[in-house]
Amino acid sequence: METRSSSNQVKIKFSLWVMAASAIQFVLLWGNGFHFTIALRDALLSSLIMILLGQILYLIQHNFHPPKPLNFVNFAIIFVFTGMFQLAFNGIYKLLFTDYDWQHYVFPFEAVRAVMAFFFLLLISLNWWIQKNAQTQANIQEQLLEKERALTKAELDNIHQQLQPHFLFNSLNSISALTILEPTEAHRMIQLLSNFLRGTLRKDVQQLVPLKEELEQIRLYLEIEKVRFGHRLTTEINSNDACEDLKVPALILQPILENAIKYGLYGQVNAITISVNVLCDGKLLTVTVSSPYDTQFVNASEGKGFGLASIQRRLSLFFGQSGLLTTAKTEELFTTTICIPQL
Repeated sequence: METRSSSNQVKIKFSLWVMAASAIQFVLLWGNGFHFTIALRDALLSSLIMILLGQILYLIQHNFHPPKPLNFVNFAIIFVFTGMFQLAFNGIYKLLFTDYDWQHYVFPFEAVRAVMAFFFLLLISLNWWIQKNAQTQANIQEQLLEKERALTKAELDNIHQQLQPHFLFNSLNSISALTILEPTEAHRMIQLLSNFLRGTLRKDVQQLVPLKEELEQIRLYLEIEKVRFGHRLTTEINSNDACEDLKVPALILQPILENAIKYGLYGQVNAITISVNVLCDGKLLTVTVSSPYDTQFVNASEGKGFGLASIQRRLSLFFGQSGLLTTAKTEELFTTTICIPQL
């Protein structure tokens, strides 16, 4: 329906263009000594025949679009249409008006009229070729974009599916251990895990959500991890209301915190504090996650992680930019920073 409407608009614009050319033709004829009535007849009849032939040329270019605008077939069609224009103009003029007018105002200028008709029809054919070629290229680009979007969605879904089991298996193992030792904590962890998964599974990884929603999901995740690690894990989330209305890709922060917990707690027995700091300037949202880490454990595990690489890839697919995730290490802290442009 939309394509047909666009096609009709193009045809209407073309008809108006021909009528404008007809008005110019009328002025030129009248200004060069032709009688007003003769000039008007000539211009109107020429424009009506050109509109009809132009519509036929549109159908030819639309249904049999050649790879090049100028070729033997197109020139042959233009020659044939020029002959058709001459025959139609002479025949209709003789039928509607007098032989005297035709002999004195039409016949003497047959050659000039034929040359003008040829070049005018050539311009019309080129115009339709350009219109059709632009439409063809736009359709190709749209197909490529659709294919790219489908591939991007498939890759994002794959990343999401790889992230979820990692956290889920760890949580289930902890629940299994707590079931015997601390049934109350096991029950609480099951409830937290249920709420977390409910919020996770209903979200599309290609969706942008307010930072507020993402932080609520993160707090649920951290509560689960605090059940696992007890007093060893403390967290701080520093944000403000202005930033929490900004948008972030759904489920973007959880792998970063999981990474911080992995490299902060797995290799040592000391307690750690993980800090989440949010800054924004309206056009860019910056989230920084800082945590202590065990140097030996990080060096031993380097190159085997998946979480940060997946976040880097997700951000690149989402925003078409690289370098939106950066990391920094000091002797005590490992810091991950993500920058999220506001679309």
